[in-house]
Amino acid sequence: MTAADGRLDTPDGPVADPVAGTGAPVESAAVESAAVEPAAVESAPATPAAGGVEPAPKAVEPTPSGVESATSGGRAERVRPATSAGAPAHRGAASKPFNDITHRVLKPPVRQVLNHLVMNVVHEGWENVPHGEPLIFAGNHSSWMDGPLVVIEAPRTVRCLVKSEMYKGILGRLLLFVGQIPINRGRPDRDALHTALDELSRGGAIGVFPEGTRGSGEMAAVQHGIAYLAVHGRCRVLPVACINTGAALPRGAKWPRRSVKVRVVFGKPFEVEVPANPRSRRALAAVAEDIRVRLADHLATVRAGESRDSSAAE
Repeated sequence: MTAADGRLDTPDGPVADPVAGTGAPVESAAVESAAVEPAAVESAPATPAAGGVEPAPKAVEPTPSGVESATSGGRAERVRPATSAGAPAHRGAASKPFNDITHRVLKPPVRQVLNHLVMNVVHEGWENVPHGEPLIFAGNHSSWMDGPLVVIEAPRTVRCLVKSEMYKGILGRLLLFVGQIPINRGRPDRDALHTALDELSRGGAIGVFPEGTRGSGEMAAVQHGIAYLAVHGRCRVLPVACINTGAALPRGAKWPRRSVKVRVVFGKPFEVEVPANPRSRRALAAVAEDIRVRLADHLATVRAGESRDSSAAE
């Protein structure tokens, strides 16, 4: 799954992230997720009114229940997971809820066939995945297989932002059937952002690959869209390490190599801080960097454990 390289219309208007990476075109009919570009609106400093009287402070937008907003002193507060009963963290009409019966019924048998017949896949860390709270699954990205594997291996329903180019023919109908969210790249897409935030407000899970495009999968940089979703969706982020997916299906290969063991490791979810001005590009960049460091730490820990296991086996 690859993050979108275009613009996305946020509740405050279209913005473009000049630091976002450019998504590479995908040759395979794979599920490609799209990261969301954050709002870039900086609050203008207040100016005293005539007569030396300062204007009254603007009203603060209500936040979903169970979430602490930033204080007037400018201190950032930790996000507390919202409940499914919380109000959507955006304006606009709510999207239609997704009935995940397809995931609950079909995922177990599909997982068994994929893991033991088609490929050699193991999932780890299911005990770290909470249920019944909004959650963002965030993984490293070195193969187009990463997205489908996170969706299939996760013990709960995960809906990913998928570029609209994939919604053609049988594949497009399948993506809609399993609840993936189409997003238009290169132009504002308010509906995709609102649908993702709606899913989080209902206690659902969204999947993103914040590096923005397939590469080494080392989490050297992430786009700011994941910070926007985590802050405005009022949810925790769960790191996912996808190990050996690139080796299992190298570029140009038509069939995965079953001789390569693939691991999908779910880490412990962590909270992000809500900045005093959640619409500030600079503040969201700081949140994104904090997320990047935590994702990179999880990836490094998983790989270090794999190296120790390999050494012990020898």
